Amino acid sequence: MTAGAPARQPAQTGLVAVCLGLYLLFCLQQVVLTGRYFGVGLSLGSMAIRGVALGLSAWTLWRHGVPSCLRWPLLSILLCMTALAASVLASDHSALAFKYAVRYATALLWLWALLNLAVAWPQWPRAAALAALIAVWINLALGMAVRLQWPPALEWSLAFHAQGSFKYLPRVSGMYDHPALLAATAVIVGLLTIQLYQRHAVGRAQLAAAVLAAIGALALSEVRNPLLPVAGLILWWAWSRRAGERPRRRTVLAAALGLLAVAGFVLWQRYAEMTSAVHESPLTAFSLGRTYLWSGAIEAWRSHPWFGLGAGVFQFLVPDYTGGRFDRGELHAHNGLLAVLSETGLCGLLACVCLLWALWAPLLRNPAERGWALIWLLFLLGLNVFDFYPLFYPFSLHAALAVALLYAHHVELNGAPESGMS
Repeated sequence: MTAGAPARQPAQTGLVAVCLGLYLLFCLQQVVLTGRYFGVGLSLGSMAIRGVALGLSAWTLWRHGVPSCLRWPLLSILLCMTALAASVLASDHSALAFKYAVRYATALLWLWALLNLAVAWPQWPRAAALAALIAVWINLALGMAVRLQWPPALEWSLAFHAQGSFKYLPRVSGMYDHPALLAATAVIVGLLTIQLYQRHAVGRAQLAAAVLAAIGALALSEVRNPLLPVAGLILWWAWSRRAGERPRRRTVLAAALGLLAVAGFVLWQRYAEMTSAVHESPLTAFSLGRTYLWSGAIEAWRSHPWFGLGAGVFQFLVPDYTGGRFDRGELHAHNGLLAVLSETGLCGLLACVCLLWALWAPLLRNPAERGWALIWLLFLLGLNVFDFYPLFYPFSLHAALAVALLYAHHVELNGAPESGMS
């Protein structure tokens, strides 16, 4: 699809403000709710995510039941939750596994809520994407203020992340615990905006703001992992436009040169870390020790093949599977496939494959939807080749929004689906 002058869209100012306000509320992970009714302190942000997800799910169930296009996604989400429960019950560290299983289950519940909201109200994801774009710029502003050691910003940021996140300075993380989350969410928002621009739903100003935000986040966070899927996206774009008009080829060339510039800057900034492991293999040095984590995750899976160590447990047993390397609780598997296998075993992997199939199979059947559906599938998987993001709410919220945007377009093309049950 070729982008041109966007059709006039409703401003949606109020809806954008609501979405932005909710997202900022969700990010208040360090504001703790206490009281006699709570056995332990509860994160305001996490409880808000669960409360809104439950409320949206209940409202959409009352409004339209279970739409026919969401029957298989619902079953696959329930299968994933069953796999999580099995991993907790089979774990030798069930209390710890339960804590992280709740986090994964919350992400699944949020995905279900957004899918239903997209079916009920296909215009909503556009407003949410614009709110996410504003949130990226808020993150960059807060991150730069923290980097400059502005006292109020240092204090405000502690409502969003723990004080330990300051150890990554001068790398910028914004409202998040780690700079990698800022980079990953920024490139997702950039791709969301490009998709909306090609559908004439946003203008060039929003597109430019999203691209600049993604470039800024990659450069200031000094994160390398998102460079792989972004490079793949640009190669796809270049191949599909290899016989196009000269202005389009120039745009592709500019994007490639821009990515090379950002990658060069990031690698230059991280050069000292990589050369500190010069006695290791090139892959180990370049990946900053990920090969040890990967081999440890494989060993963890081989020791618990069916149900894994338990949700989130591997990061606390890393020294046991890597010959004493790394600290407990610091690092996860840093690969999507190995994280699923080490934490939930083959049962968890089967559930995840079923979820991907249930979500993407209807989209890939229609030529009008196949292009962007395939782009998002490969892009989200590509982000998890050298890292594992679903463990963290910022990524799961943005990934769910991307899938919701695909389903909103699916509903617009195919009409409102019939209810499967009510």
